[in-house]
Amino acid sequence: IRRSVSCPRSISIFAMQSQAAEQRPFSAKPAVQMPRPSSVNRSHSLNRNSSSFRMCNTASLGTSLLQQRTKEQEEALTRETLFIFNDMRIKFPGKTDEEAELIIENIMDNWKYHKTNVASYWLIKLDSVKQRKVLDIVRTSVRAVLQRVWRVSDVECLHLYRIFNRVFNRLLWSHGQGLWNCFCNSGSSWETIFSKRTEVVTPEQLQCCQRIVHLCKHCLLVAYKYSADSRGSHTGISPDWDDTRYLLPGPSQFIMKTSSNFICTSSGMPRSNILFTPRYSHL
Repeated sequence: IRRSVSCPRSISIFAMQSQAAEQRPFSAKPAVQMPRPSSVNRSHSLNRNSSSFRMCNTASLGTSLLQQRTKEQEEALTRETLFIFNDMRIKFPGKTDEEAELIIENIMDNWKYHKTNVASYWLIKLDSVKQRKVLDIVRTSVRAVLQRVWRVSDVECLHLYRIFNRVFNRLLWSHGQGLWNCFCNSGSSWETIFSKRTEVVTPEQLQCCQRIVHLCKHCLLVAYKYSADSRGSHTGISPDWDDTRYLLPGPSQFIMKTSSNFICTSSGMPRSNILFTPRYSHL
């Protein structure tokens, strides 16, 4: 006893060994946490569920409002596009707007006389490339209108233009038979491209398509009459019929234009007349 009391180092070593022996079991076993009462867990779970429910409702409400605003904007822009389409006319090279209208009306009033010649011009004399060039007169103007109204540089991203593109493809179907059917009793047969799909086309979108078809018909009649006049024949048949120089007017001869100097937008603000195809600006 006297040695242990007189040697504090032995006491400190013994104390350190005892302390290490007491700490070893705790370091070997993981710490055990006391479980929370089930009522506390339940209340926290209810709070989390209610908060997440409120967040989901808020997010869905914001998304629906955004979609609704976008839909309303698209409907307004579609109506404005239709307004411009209804104001568009096909220009006959070297003729006034009134003279061009009279030429088209005269062909339609004497359709029995012109029908065979127009059919021969469109279905036989024009190959697929030249047929596409005729409709491209309208297509180019449609693209320019969409770029101006919808304020986009690439109209390919517009759902409305994709609808129009299907109409143009339908008119060129079977070597132009689609457009020719529009002059027959089945004038609305092209509309079947929408009935075979689950996609719903709004009335304004359908009216835009109908106006495009109407402009394509007039464009064909103007190209036919211009070609016939260029050959010096009003019947559409002449010895130089096979000369491809007379089958189509030059691309700079046509311009799609509106009948008014100012266009009133859906917002009520006047807009200057749109020059649909800039390369025709000299006409």
